[in-house]
Amino acid sequence: MAKLLTYPDQTLLQISGFVRHFDDPKIDAVIEQMKETMQEHNLNALAAIQIGVPLRIILLKKEDQYMLFINPAIYGKEGTYFPSTESDESLPGARLTVKRYPVVKIMYQDREGKDHFYKAEGEEAVTLQRKIDMILGGYLFDKLDKKERKKFFKEHGTYGDTCPNVFIKDKILKALRLFLTLHGLAILLSPFVEIAKIVLRYNTALFVLEFAWILLYALYAKYETTKYKNCTSCQGANVLGTSAIYTGVATILYIISWLVR
Repeated sequence: MAKLLTYPDQTLLQISGFVRHFDDPKIDAVIEQMKETMQEHNLNALAAIQIGVPLRIILLKKEDQYMLFINPAIYGKEGTYFPSTESDESLPGARLTVKRYPVVKIMYQDREGKDHFYKAEGEEAVTLQRKIDMILGGYLFDKLDKKERKKFFKEHGTYGDTCPNVFIKDKILKALRLFLTLHGLAILLSPFVEIAKIVLRYNTALFVLEFAWILLYALYAKYETTKYKNCTSCQGANVLGTSAIYTGVATILYIISWLVR
């Protein structure tokens, strides 16, 4: 029997890899360990990552049989998204309400690597959605809104790689917005206020500072995206676009500043 990992073990944050070599005898050993762990803890489902093995393997107990899902993926969903109050052995003592689909269609492979399709309904669908989340590095609390997630961390504690409530990149961007606003205000007031004219004399220095600020934002946002890779609220897809927009704003302010001096 393998050790059952629980929060806040950071191993559970890993995104499990695909099983590629179905002739590997180690897979049988992993499956056997999963069965023993399920029997020991009286579980109806288990993902391999829960015993520290980062492979996309899930076992589901149906009556006295074990159904094996290798490389499972949800390819279809049916019904209305509904609130599901759930608990999981990876989060002992916690019961969280998250949104689920009542019916899911799953594509997976068996022990020999053959493709299969399975339609799960009701509690079985909920369970498989939760376990598939786990092989993708997701916890139940990742589906909570910010308020509920904050409440969870307050009750159960947190650690460095879970999703924070406030990102440093957002603070950097907020400060940059304020600075650019003040720059624009200085342009508007320069015909009337002497101090504003003085500020615009350092136009080039202001532009260099703003550009360095944008670069700092981009680099730190990239770092946070990597560090908190499981957070849906910390994705790097918009970092480049945001940086480009603010660079454009800083450039426009720089040009206007020269025209009004």
